[in-house]
Amino acid sequence: MKVADYIAEYLEKYTKHIFCGNGGTVVNLLDSISNKDGIIEIPFQNEQGASIAAEAYSRITGKLGVAIATSGPGMVNLIQGIACAYFDSIPTLYIVGAPPTNHLKNGRQIRQLGFQEMDVVDIVKPITKYAVLLKDPYLIKYELDKLIYLATSENPGPVVLDIPDDIQRMDIGNPEELKSFVPQNISDYSFLTSKIYEMLHLIRESERPVAIIGGGVKISHSEEDIYEFLKNSGIPFVTTWATVDLFHEDTPNLIGGFGISSCRYGNFAIQNADLIINFGSRLDTHQTGSNPSKFSPKAKKISINIDDREINKNNGMEINLKIYYDLKKFLPHINTYTIKTKDLTIWKNRISNWKEKYPVCLSEYYDRKDSVNPYVFMNELSKKTKDNDIIITDTGATLTWTMQAYKIRHKQKLFSAFNHSPMGYALPASIGSQFADNNNRVICITGDGGMNINIQELETVVYNSLPIKIFVMCNNEYGMIKITQDTWLNSKYTASDPNSGLGFPDLSRIAKAYDLNVIDIDNHSELHYIDYILDYDGPIFCNVNIKQCEQILPKLVFGKPIEDMAPLLEREEFEEIMKN
Repeated sequence: MKVADYIAEYLEKYTKHIFCGNGGTVVNLLDSISNKDGIIEIPFQNEQGASIAAEAYSRITGKLGVAIATSGPGMVNLIQGIACAYFDSIPTLYIVGAPPTNHLKNGRQIRQLGFQEMDVVDIVKPITKYAVLLKDPYLIKYELDKLIYLATSENPGPVVLDIPDDIQRMDIGNPEELKSFVPQNISDYSFLTSKIYEMLHLIRESERPVAIIGGGVKISHSEEDIYEFLKNSGIPFVTTWATVDLFHEDTPNLIGGFGISSCRYGNFAIQNADLIINFGSRLDTHQTGSNPSKFSPKAKKISINIDDREINKNNGMEINLKIYYDLKKFLPHINTYTIKTKDLTIWKNRISNWKEKYPVCLSEYYDRKDSVNPYVFMNELSKKTKDNDIIITDTGATLTWTMQAYKIRHKQKLFSAFNHSPMGYALPASIGSQFADNNNRVICITGDGGMNINIQELETVVYNSLPIKIFVMCNNEYGMIKITQDTWLNSKYTASDPNSGLGFPDLSRIAKAYDLNVIDIDNHSELHYIDYILDYDGPIFCNVNIKQCEQILPKLVFGKPIEDMAPLLEREEFEEIMKN
């Protein structure tokens, strides 16, 4: 059996789709995969799209995402998706073709020996769990075992196999005689019971507890366990962007989001809490604000995370109880205990009053006549979607408007590449998601800046007849960049709109050139087109006309603690909210 044939047979056990570019050093591998009935190859116009589609595929299926690219430029194009998978802990396998082994530098101090040769392992090492250049064909099973184990095990992430072209073509004889990888588990969790007793004591003493439901809950597949904990404890909770779709808006005790680009009421709850229980969130500066020492200053803090480096990163935030543990094992354990709290009625009523008084989408936003207010659009879109829809959003202002204003329905999925957050993510991620789930609608929300990054993948949508609903928030500018320039440069714009050197094409004309059905929504009176778009039988492209210099409101001004968002409240009102 050839190595390429062995890889194809091996991968058939883990995935039904492989996303790829093509090139000279992967023609043998792609040929072998094409001969397998259980795998479908999905070629992309650019390997960047394939790399993103693979990690989105994993998010939807919960299984391994796989992308393949040739050496050199193909490999460089994979880096975008590798970074997305690494920073969001998504299990993915990226396979890169390399020049033949006798064309490799092998330690020689030269830039390159073989055509399109590149030091793949060194390049991707900082953004992968494991990367290897395979030089011995008889280690193919060992390395595949190790790669997939590390990709999918505790604290998952991307892995990379760099495999020379001649190795792919070599014969390995009897596959049953190949060496296997055997993982070792050396974790010591003997301390857990005493930590749980301490945690239960802090909960009993708290009058204003808030639980944070972080991405680790999803990564560890602990959704049902966290539901049980929240039901048994009755503790109010906030979500990070990674877990916003685990709960619909009417879920009991759900507060909402929090952080620098969220809602006032979530931040008021966090900053007035006397106990924070953090389940699997990294609590980065997007959540805590620029000064983590000012995050929930009145609260004792419990943090449960499988990665002790995240809890011990010494960023100025004091963690009172640190629990290094896999949530998939921790939550069933604590759920065996009776979780006692004080009477939280007054605390919950305060939170409810904040939610009622400080909505994100204000009624006056509907009064606009000449364009679409993005908060109104997100509010109306969320009313018209249905259970099980998959909503994927891009980066920048579009991402923030979506996460602030879109209201989750039952069993919907809503995600982006939250931590790496590249422009152009949403379209290829939507493609990967539609292949992962062809029974439910995929809704792509992007900006015109993001659409331009991977616009070539509209051909992938059309060629494969993928019924993706594409909404483009069109303002002919880099909106988030201009907001940043407003803050730091007194609104002196550079390379962010047509007046400062950045051009924007007519996206409707381009979409029509790809034979897409195109609809424009220019004002609120045309929002009824959303129904037509969502129900359309096939792919469809919609430009949503929003005005330039559209703001994110509320938002945090750099240096302020997260409870004090712009536009600033009257000081008397603000001080009353923050008084306990």
